[in-house]
Amino acid sequence: MNKKTYLIEKAEKGLTIQQYLKQIAGFSNAQIRSMKFTENGICLGGQRARVTTRLSEGDVLEVLLETKNSSSAHLLSFEQMPDILYEDADVIAVNKPAGMAVHPSHGHYQDTLANQLAYYFRKNTQQVEIHSIGRLDLETSGIVLFAKHRAAAARVSRQREDGRLQKTYLAICSGIFAEKNGTLNGAIAPLPGSLMKMCVSKDGKPAVTHYQVQKQYMEAALVQLTLETGRTHQIRVHMADAGHPLIGDRLYFADTDQKADVDAENCFTGIKRAALHASRICFYQPFEGKRI
Repeated sequence: MNKKTYLIEKAEKGLTIQQYLKQIAGFSNAQIRSMKFTENGICLGGQRARVTTRLSEGDVLEVLLETKNSSSAHLLSFEQMPDILYEDADVIAVNKPAGMAVHPSHGHYQDTLANQLAYYFRKNTQQVEIHSIGRLDLETSGIVLFAKHRAAAARVSRQREDGRLQKTYLAICSGIFAEKNGTLNGAIAPLPGSLMKMCVSKDGKPAVTHYQVQKQYMEAALVQLTLETGRTHQIRVHMADAGHPLIGDRLYFADTDQKADVDAENCFTGIKRAALHASRICFYQPFEGKRI
């Protein structure tokens, strides 16, 4: 259960609670309805209040964002602590290792990042509803952001849609780059006849990837990438289509037996999974607005 408290300022007096929650606090009509029908979901000065009540300067308005029935009780606990990078009352960012799924799926019912978080929250007696803000492929390592309740998930998801939430990736791509930076914008669609593979296709969904070479090696490069869209396998598909598939990517490397002939000092030939890492994320705290 998550409680938010608001101190009403002079400029806000006279607004109804409904108007304040929608116009000032940024809640949707559906979220306000949910609060209305939750026990003590909307309180003014410690007493339950109607949304038609008008506010005065100095009033203290409290709202509950979740009920006990909305926790992620269906998730089994995976008794291993997650690598937490950041946490507050509304969001948590976790470092996902390569080879771990974000959510339970076929073949991964308990050994996922979500199961780790379920264990962590239960151990700390927190009632939390887990919502991932985007996902990473099984092989990809790095930062995954989760919201702890639906209201936070909705607000952070809007940041993702309007570009305020930005993720940066690092990849080791094969080949020598003629251009040290550029933009790839081929539309992406499922590859006909394949259950997993995607491809660049004029019939696909728009996709935009910006890249910048950080360091060029003999036959591979360390590349920084940012996305304007979030299509399935977007980085892997765009880099393969550009002639620079990720080292270790068995799905999009043209020849699965092919390995980059790179200098042994960097040991890229030993990489057994797609060399992609979500290295950085920037977003705004969903209720306080602070840049994180």
